[in-house]
Amino acid sequence: MQRLPGVRAASGVLAVFALGSAAPLSSNAAPAFVEKGPAGQATFRSSTSLVEVDVIVKDKDGRFVSGLTSDDFEVLEEGKPQRIQHFYLVTEHPTTASEPRAEVLLPRAPDQTGRRVFVFMFDSEHLSVATLVRLKQSAMDFVTAQLGRGDLGGVFTNGGLVHGRLTNDRQELLDAIRSATPAFETPEDRMRALRDFPRIDTEFEAIQIDRSDKTMLTDAGARNCAESVQECALAGGREFVEDALERKARRYVADEQRSAASTVEALTYVIRNLSRLEGRKTLLLMSEGIFFDEVRGMLPVVAGQAARAGITIYSLDARGTAAAGNRAPPDASLRTAGLGTFGDTRDEGLDVLSAETGGVTFRHSDDFRRALNDVASDTSTYYVLAYSPENTTMDGKFRRIALRVKWEGVTVRARRGYVATPLPAPKAVRTGK
Repeated sequence: MQRLPGVRAASGVLAVFALGSAAPLSSNAAPAFVEKGPAGQATFRSSTSLVEVDVIVKDKDGRFVSGLTSDDFEVLEEGKPQRIQHFYLVTEHPTTASEPRAEVLLPRAPDQTGRRVFVFMFDSEHLSVATLVRLKQSAMDFVTAQLGRGDLGGVFTNGGLVHGRLTNDRQELLDAIRSATPAFETPEDRMRALRDFPRIDTEFEAIQIDRSDKTMLTDAGARNCAESVQECALAGGREFVEDALERKARRYVADEQRSAASTVEALTYVIRNLSRLEGRKTLLLMSEGIFFDEVRGMLPVVAGQAARAGITIYSLDARGTAAAGNRAPPDASLRTAGLGTFGDTRDEGLDVLSAETGGVTFRHSDDFRRALNDVASDTSTYYVLAYSPENTTMDGKFRRIALRVKWEGVTVRARRGYVATPLPAPKAVRTGK
């Protein structure tokens, strides 16, 4: 991979996660300076004065467009044009010169392009047992085939990073992936509860009943008593069936709200800790989707925090092709049918996290290995540009970014905004174990 002046590759173990603690990290960043190193080479220190944006440009055939310069791009923040002050290409196979500019103050040292950072986040609250098994195998295949000598990886599952650290030890990563387990209550359990008598057909129906939609409740009660006359009678009649439906809907929504909040809390924790590591970081979120209504207002902020920290989120909708039809339980031994997908918004949360950070959501495919290989390709070749926003106040507000390229027939993918907060002091990578 191409390197910039003054940057050294580092390997070993990175302890950026505090064991046993999810306390906020310090957000006081040191001021920035540019120094002249040996032979007049520029070296860079940390700064929060610039905003970095990773950019992937592809042609109509999906091939990366190389050879672009900073003059080919236009950046707008909150609709106002910004001057690009730093630009370079990260690639395993350099074909053009990068444009490091010695006089500019970077928010972090330029990407150590010999090192990629991957965090495999198994969303335990939203993964069925059978799905988790397949995801683990695909993740292990990725580590075996794609993890380079200088890359770092980590596995987040059940509320914590395995061993509390990132590592370039391939066997340690494989063992960490194998250790991932589902939550105590899985999506199958919640789905089974809805499908048992008295049955609720869709998640949307459960939400509406929980919101006291009397028409929805009456229709569900009438349907159950018409389809299961004997069970309706044993329950005491339609009035008692409707009461049972209300209790079931409240319990289901409460469980889904708790699970969604747990996932957002975990994402926030991972993002906060990864923000201490310089350069681009890749978060692989593997989930069957999040109860979107509960976190609709939170996810754009979480994505903005990730973007500020240089984290790109790639979401893998682990329901695969099942998400396009009924949400059938993956356990074939279950006698109940799957939930209908009417009103299903679970994939919307994954879309927000990926699109806002410049990543991709992979859905409607059971080829998880191919999806992860596409991520590896994205992390191997991309442009990085940086600009100093006119509004230099780190006020904690979200700021929208729009990126344009001055060529027709190409597509551009980049983060869409960021939360204006100071970057924490960077954490150095220590060599050895």
